[in-house]
Amino acid sequence: MTAAVAQPTSVRELLFGDDGEAAAESLVDAAREHEVAAMVERGAHGLTGTAGETVEREVASMVNGFLSLDLLDLVAAGWAKHGAMVEAARRTRAAPETEEVVALATHQITSTHRPCVDLKVDGVRVGTLKVCLTVDFDIEGMLAVVRQARLTSLRCGTCTTTGTLAMQQAVVASRRCGLDLPGAVRLRSGIALLPTRDAAAPPAPPPAPPSVPPTDPA
Repeated sequence: MTAAVAQPTSVRELLFGDDGEAAAESLVDAAREHEVAAMVERGAHGLTGTAGETVEREVASMVNGFLSLDLLDLVAAGWAKHGAMVEAARRTRAAPETEEVVALATHQITSTHRPCVDLKVDGVRVGTLKVCLTVDFDIEGMLAVVRQARLTSLRCGTCTTTGTLAMQQAVVASRRCGLDLPGAVRLRSGIALLPTRDAAAPPAPPPAPPSVPPTDPA
């Protein structure tokens, strides 16, 4: 579905909007639907219904925490692998006083994550909940400004973001919305496009010449 939501900053807001309670309850319902409590019951005899609900909420809380991933960080990680961006970053790192504008034609960045939640009873695994998160960024007509190996701003262009969350291969939530990348980047001090270089260590002093005892004149 296409959602008319406010500018999202995290994967959670992309998928569920800014209603945190609704997101939490949706994840609890999904955990119940995929029989998380039943997996534990098979390994823990005498598990009460209340204990099962506690397990479901704990698993949902873990997944909910994972959804705090920052959307801008995800798209920036994709740009850090873009050939033209990397080359511009290297050139501006070598010449800090320069600035480059990189034209990014229509392209897509896909960020996929597959965490798992292992369910254990007395140290023995009784089940595994497999989670799959996919975030697609469809970007058109973007101009990226690179200075000192950092993405400092974006000019014009559009970005449509689609997020899909699945548990045990069944879709739990899926939403699409526009993402104002230029506005988001202007709020930050820039995004590093290259790994941080270690400070060059001073060269080691040359080894001292071996001492030679003076020759005995006799």
